[in-house]
Order: sequence, then C-alpha cells, then structure tokens
Amino acid sequence: MRATYTGASQKLGKSHPQSPPLHLHFDQFESFYVGAGKVGTTDGWAAEDRVWTREDAPLDIKPWEPHRFWPCPDAEEDSVLYLWAHPTGTPEPMDRMFFDNLLRYLSDVTEKKASLSLLQVMVMQHATASALVMFPTAWWLGPIRWWVPWTLQRMCAWVGRCCGYMALMEQYTDQEEWKDFLRAKKA
Repeated sequence: MRATYTGASQKLGKSHPQSPPLHLHFDQFESFYVGAGKVGTTDGWAAEDRVWTREDAPLDIKPWEPHRFWPCPDAEEDSVLYLWAHPTGTPEPMDRMFFDNLLRYLSDVTEKKASLSLLQVMVMQHATASALVMFPTAWWLGPIRWWVPWTLQRMCAWVGRCCGYMALMEQYTDQEEWKDFLRAKKA
C-alpha cells in the first residue's frame, strides 16, 4: 500500500488522523519504506522515535513489537510511505483491503464525510490480530500493556459484530472483492 502525506497536514506529526496509535501485531511483520520526504516511527517497548528517509533501508517490524508511524512535521516535501504486511497466509491478515478500508474510512471521517464509529474501528482492528499498547515503557506491567487494550477491543468488536459491523465496509471495497468477502463469511 502507498500512503502520501502532503503539505500542511504533515505538520500534525503524531496527531495526523491517519497516524495509528501505538500498537502491535500478533501474527505478521509490518514493513515499510519511505519513497520521498520523511516519516517518523515510534518503536519498541522503549517507545523510541526515529525519522526515516528514502536513503534508509526498509524497516521490518516484527510481530509483538509495539510501533506506530507518523508524518514528520519538518518534511520539506510530500512524504510517500510504502507499507506491507507479511506473511499473507495468516488466519487474520492485515492485507491491502484492510488498509484500503481503514485509511479511506478515516479520511472520510476527517473530511466530515462519515461519522466515526468506535465499534467499526474495533471490528476492523480486531480482525487483523492487532492490539493497541498502553504505557509501553512501564516494563513492570508486563503483558498487561497489550492485554487490557486487546480485551477491551475484543469486547467492542463482539458488540460491533452483533450490531452488524464487519471487518470490511462495502463502500470502500471493490464489488467483486466484496462478494468474495461475503461468500467467505458464509463458508
């Protein structure tokens, strides 16, 4: 997937609406490469910030490693980020359709074209075997740092599914892919 941060929106840095909160993935690596401009990351249980440019090699974020990415406020040009998850054969993958749905939905929310539904976001997030991380540097909390957010997410996702929310949204999914998704849900 390709994400582009443009102009003044980059000045928002970690507050950019398409900058995810600190999170981890249970099953997949998440990799990215900066094609232009600057992109920042917050990585690891120490929550260390780093800025990346196209001169840097792609970053592979391992499963269970907390991370987030954000547009760098001092970028002098539009920033282009290439992002992918692997391996693809996991039971609950972060795939192109997940990224398309989530980022297009958040764009519409930011542009006031859609209302934010926490239940919808929790259903989408939970379907990718991912969890938010709280207090990453509080080592004495151990797994509570991801377990509590994951448990709350799981409960919200259950309520969301009971209310009819699904991991993908029809308006952000190609018609053929939507039909395939619905067929797979029935199987």
